[in-house]
Amino acid sequence: MCGILGQLAKQTTVDCDVFARMLSTLANRGPDGQGIEVLADGRVALGHRRLAIIDLTEAAAQPMPNEDATIWLTFNGEIYNFRELRRELEQAGHCFRSQSDSETILHAYEQWGDDCVTHLRGIFAFAIWDGRQRRLLLVRDHLGVKPLYYANTETAFTFASQPRAILTDPHFRKQINPHALRDYLAYGVAPLDRSIFSGMLKLPAGHRAIYEQDRLRVEQYWQVEYRPEITNADEAERQLRERIEEAVPLQMASDVPLGLFLSGGIDSSLLTALAVHESHERLSTFTIGFHESHKDERPFARRVVDHFDTHHFEQVLDMRSALGLIWHLVEAYDEPFALGGAFPLYFISQLARRNGCKVVLGGDGGDEIFAGYKRYDAFDAFVRGGKTAGLHRVSSWLRSLAAPRPNPMEAYFLDQGKLTWSKQQTLLTPAFAKLTDGDYLWRMNRFYRDDVPPCTAAQLVDVQTYLADEMMTKVDRASMACGVEVRVPLLDVELVELAFRIDNRVIYGQERKAILKRTAARWLPASVLTGRKKGFSSPMNEWLRAGLGEWAVRQIRDGVLVGRGIFDPRGVGELARSEKPIVTWAMLMAELWARRWLEGYTTPQDVLPGLDSLAARARRFDEAHTMPAPTTAQTSLATGAATPAGRAR
Repeated sequence: MCGILGQLAKQTTVDCDVFARMLSTLANRGPDGQGIEVLADGRVALGHRRLAIIDLTEAAAQPMPNEDATIWLTFNGEIYNFRELRRELEQAGHCFRSQSDSETILHAYEQWGDDCVTHLRGIFAFAIWDGRQRRLLLVRDHLGVKPLYYANTETAFTFASQPRAILTDPHFRKQINPHALRDYLAYGVAPLDRSIFSGMLKLPAGHRAIYEQDRLRVEQYWQVEYRPEITNADEAERQLRERIEEAVPLQMASDVPLGLFLSGGIDSSLLTALAVHESHERLSTFTIGFHESHKDERPFARRVVDHFDTHHFEQVLDMRSALGLIWHLVEAYDEPFALGGAFPLYFISQLARRNGCKVVLGGDGGDEIFAGYKRYDAFDAFVRGGKTAGLHRVSSWLRSLAAPRPNPMEAYFLDQGKLTWSKQQTLLTPAFAKLTDGDYLWRMNRFYRDDVPPCTAAQLVDVQTYLADEMMTKVDRASMACGVEVRVPLLDVELVELAFRIDNRVIYGQERKAILKRTAARWLPASVLTGRKKGFSSPMNEWLRAGLGEWAVRQIRDGVLVGRGIFDPRGVGELARSEKPIVTWAMLMAELWARRWLEGYTTPQDVLPGLDSLAARARRFDEAHTMPAPTTAQTSLATGAATPAGRAR
């Protein structure tokens, strides 16, 4: 993966010194080199930070021109079908000078114009400057795996892989978007096309944008659709097996070492099985464990390691290590991000990079595509029969408020334990609350359909919201901060399209992920198929109760957001007492983000004052929860952030 940047000046020329500083902020995304190209008599600048994965030569450097330098590309991502496309384009008369997937995009644009994206199979965010037509094309991949932000100000149109580059432009005014902050408090992230900054937007998943003659046009080129054409389980299994067995080898293409993130669940285990089968070398796998047994994935991962003989690395993320990661998370996520899964994802990315892997496969997307969440069953029962027993938080909410039965999306939202508008009004000052409205369900209502089975309706909402907004943001920021590219074979666009052509009764069968488990039985032992669901989560609630929460409340009450008249200090305390601990974490991450990215504090001491005072409590907590972990001949154990995992054998 890489970092991309571009600017089209409106009145003068691009300030090259400022542009270079903007590009330098993306160095974590591309530590292997950089390039800047100034075009159109100084009115256009394209920048690129490179993480070299395929074709490590200078021939693959970017920004990359076509043969006569009239079209230029800056690209972040991977095109998995580039070899197939290259053959097709060569037959059409195109000449290539590198072995990179990037060059394929240039020639595809020459051949098919803006519709080139419909020929691409991969994860990507790219920009093409067409000097002949003096127009800019921006494209983001189908499912939003790779990010792309833009800002259209009086002086320039600017785009970048992350907000930090745009924030470095002195002409951009850093202000909070009140609607986005409301959404963050509801979902833990600023969703869809919104960013936390006023005047800065995201290009949504499956969209492209054309900027020409000082006008911007955003249009959707792809959307997931439910078309239940496959009703036979045997046929569904056959097609699914073929597509997965095709997607994994495609996504293993790399000129640098490749590994896998392994939780021991069905998704990452299936990828491990197929990758081991495809590889001629012994592959590396990486697992994060916890002293808290209910969160620990290591025993499940070891079953897979023993079965497939991988070169395994594992590491324990304890509370002391987590405290040391908070600054890194604030630095990596330049928008507030409240998902506790960012901790293990960052930690495991460090582990992979430290042990020589710049590319890994991850099992993200399997639960959304193949209906792996318990909430889908509960939502189905609620919509079909009004039963709230499975939606535990909805049941307690109805009892506590004597409230009327919520609409489907309200029930689905409530079950995930987020802050409703009424609770947000406890936290926000009246003056700030007036700057937005109470429509916190707009994101979910936009994609909810009542003409499909309820489980499928919930899946479609998640694929078009939660997947890109939360899950892929988590993966991209944490991994790229460590210089690691994460590929997600279960989100291969053709595999996703196939999954939603399978009748929902076949997808679910008699259990969650029924069709995927049936397909995976060809590759995985029964002990893995029947194991309990895990995933890269963290014991966040326990850490907050062990002292982190008290420190957090003090930081928020004395912080920037209270000082700016956004948070009410009394509301901070009330929500910290009455809500789940993760709400305190969400408030804290908003405060720490404001210190780092709004106020411009640049050191851990300024952003996290007094955090060191928790060291003794964290040590006692870790000692109380530490249990001896058995090792196998394949695995050695490391504990803490500073100690690398041992090599097997």
